[in-house]
Amino acid sequence: MKSQLQARRVSAIWQQGMARRRFLKWGLLGSAGVAAVAAGGFALLRRSPLDQQSAPAWAQGLSDAEYHLFNRARQVLLPVDGTALLPSEQVPIVKNVQTLLGHLHPLTRKEVAAGLGLFDNAAVLTRGSRFVDLNDEDARAYFDSWGQGNVIQRTLATVIKQLVYSGYWQDSATWPPTEFDGPVSDKWGLEYLGNAPLPDSVADGEARA
Repeated sequence: MKSQLQARRVSAIWQQGMARRRFLKWGLLGSAGVAAVAAGGFALLRRSPLDQQSAPAWAQGLSDAEYHLFNRARQVLLPVDGTALLPSEQVPIVKNVQTLLGHLHPLTRKEVAAGLGLFDNAAVLTRGSRFVDLNDEDARAYFDSWGQGNVIQRTLATVIKQLVYSGYWQDSATWPPTEFDGPVSDKWGLEYLGNAPLPDSVADGEARA
């Protein structure tokens, strides 16, 4: 699928889960929480050996921390050992994620960046180290806990997963094991018209009888 389409989907998920006032309030609280970790003598736990490693030259659209987060996330979220699926290290997932993020509105991109930083650092509070340093089991459990958390946590976990999965499956090299031969819209030259709205006669949260 095209990067622009995936970016729209990510943006829609973000906007739905992150009402601006809610995000600003959460961001302040989250920043205070991270500061409290450092003040409590856990500053060393917030550091990572990866902090000394710069992102590749091509990753100019990502911060070093964002690059390491998505590189770790693709390892955690795409365990394909024992299957016919293409290993994630053979797919330019993080580069594809960078492209997707580049299509976001600048304000949304800035908010996502703040959310990614908090997702990484908040693991110190519950897991003792940042997300990028968790082992596979703890990292998956961390994702699961956020997936069942409050709306902010659920939104962040969903956005990260959506970006990683999109970054993987948009590469045509991943399709043969699933016998997928490409989007019908691309093969038939169909124009994407966006998401269809619900009928006006359907009330919020109610199904038509």
